[in-house]
Amino acid sequence: MIRFKIERFCLDSPREMGMKIAITGKGGVGKTTLAAGLASEFSRKGKKVFAIDADPDANLALTLGFPNPSRIKPLIELKKLIEERTHAKVGSLNPYFKLNPRVDDIPEKYFVHHQGINLMVMGTVRGGGLGCTCPENAFLKALLSHLILERKEVVIMDMEAGIEHKGEFRP
Repeated sequence: MIRFKIERFCLDSPREMGMKIAITGKGGVGKTTLAAGLASEFSRKGKKVFAIDADPDANLALTLGFPNPSRIKPLIELKKLIEERTHAKVGSLNPYFKLNPRVDDIPEKYFVHHQGINLMVMGTVRGGGLGCTCPENAFLKALLSHLILERKEVVIMDMEAGIEHKGEFRP
């Protein structure tokens, strides 16, 4: 049924029309598997796909068959880029940073490409004592807003387990 719906969307919609899908729910129910299946199917049908692994237990690259998935650097770990775009030293206590950093070039420059799918691993905070992560959060939120509101591609987000994130992200 899902394959039929994807085929109908791809046939009936203009080439430049996109779709945004967030896969959420309880842990262990197959969110990553569903996200990978959807990304693969849309890609096979000729749509440009951005797959976003927003799960702290990132496995979307592995599920999609990306080579060397453990070598993909999560976006949140690109400290120099985040500092450059938000004008704040990552991990500092400086309360001033840019809330709307430039992100329109990020998908083409920093997403990893494999078999017609563009993948970004968001990453997570690895432990306490790292300082304020506000610049990183502002950067990631701006990027997600850009992908969801301004781009015309298919965007599939593999979200973390639970429902907390639903109230936190508002583009």
